[in-house]
Amino acid sequence: MISIIIPLYNEKDNVLIYKTDLFPVIEKIGKEFGEIIEYIMVDDGSKDDTVVQMQKLVQERNDVILIKLEKNQGMGSAIKSGIAASKGNLIITMDADLTFRPIDVSQLIAKYRETNADCISGSPFLKEGLFENVATYRLIISKSINFLYRLLLGNNISCVSPIFRLYKREIFNTMKISSNNFDINAEIISKLIINGKKVVEVPVPLLKRRYGKSNINIRKEAINYLLLLYKIFKTKYLGKEWE
Repeated sequence: MISIIIPLYNEKDNVLIYKTDLFPVIEKIGKEFGEIIEYIMVDDGSKDDTVVQMQKLVQERNDVILIKLEKNQGMGSAIKSGIAASKGNLIITMDADLTFRPIDVSQLIAKYRETNADCISGSPFLKEGLFENVATYRLIISKSINFLYRLLLGNNISCVSPIFRLYKREIFNTMKISSNNFDINAEIISKLIINGKKVVEVPVPLLKRRYGKSNINIRKEAINYLLLLYKIFKTKYLGKEWE
């Protein structure tokens, strides 16, 4: 079984397209690879009608589980809640706005079967032309931060922040995850690399969000990523605990 975990916060308009743009695509991929799929949808304290729309899907489908967090706690909290509720031996995390395409889930599964890696991570940095209408300043910030991660981790990973990934469930049996925010993805992949786990990237496009607006606070997350870089340094080079 594969558990697909999707954190949601004020995504009512995007939820409305799941019937056409998410479920049919993933169902086809599941049949292609002979995998049972479950969807763990974690509402992170939405203030709009996201929960109402999700409850309709839960009533229509027996493969959708809805977890409701009473107040907004951040992407990290939502993902951790999803992992705790999931049953799959493989876990895929993806965004609610489908800016990483559901069709590319097939790339994650195919590469996992080819490599048996602990993590398959989708990256729009592996090839030119995989970004759709992303502001230049955001690309510069992202490339700079990822350069620092490569430097500290001693690994040629192109991008540490994407949510679009496949994990072996077993990696979470011993990993303590401290982040409650967007930097959870960077924390997980950094700990995997530091502990000698196998991480493989595949090239995937990052599309422009169709509905709603991004919930990321650039300034706040930049600070979180810098703090995470410090944690990598003290863990990898000073032999200290992550916290």
